[in-house]
Amino acid sequence: MKDFYTEIYIEAPTEEVWNAFVLPNQFFMAFYGANIKSSFKIGDRIEYVGEYEGKETVHIYGEILEYDENKILSYTDHPGPTYNEKHAELVSRIRVTFEPFGKITKLTLTNDQFSENNPMREKADQWYLILSNLKTYVEKGNLMKIE
Repeated sequence: MKDFYTEIYIEAPTEEVWNAFVLPNQFFMAFYGANIKSSFKIGDRIEYVGEYEGKETVHIYGEILEYDENKILSYTDHPGPTYNEKHAELVSRIRVTFEPFGKITKLTLTNDQFSENNPMREKADQWYLILSNLKTYVEKGNLMKIE
């Protein structure tokens, strides 16, 4: 798989979609049991922290590249040390934009700039499931039932 790019439309105001994506105890807590930790200042660290095998772990970490509240969140993306011993070498870029589209929100996500031999490149299509679940979470207040 090459670079990943998708757009999704969510029936909710942009601020509501943004908050579900970035605030603690929102979507990622519900979906992955993880919370985002960051000051959201360009150059600062971003982490998705949650449990793995009963212990707190950093699932994903990186550095904030762009931040414009309710509009853009972009960061480098590394798998946490629990998942790959070469985590520091494995990097890509995530860029998410949030645009009002009438009374709904157009969310555009790009996952690109993969380092050489980054195994996450082959898993980038998981964003379809993540964003579909975000849409369900924002519009209905619950997650999809995946069995």
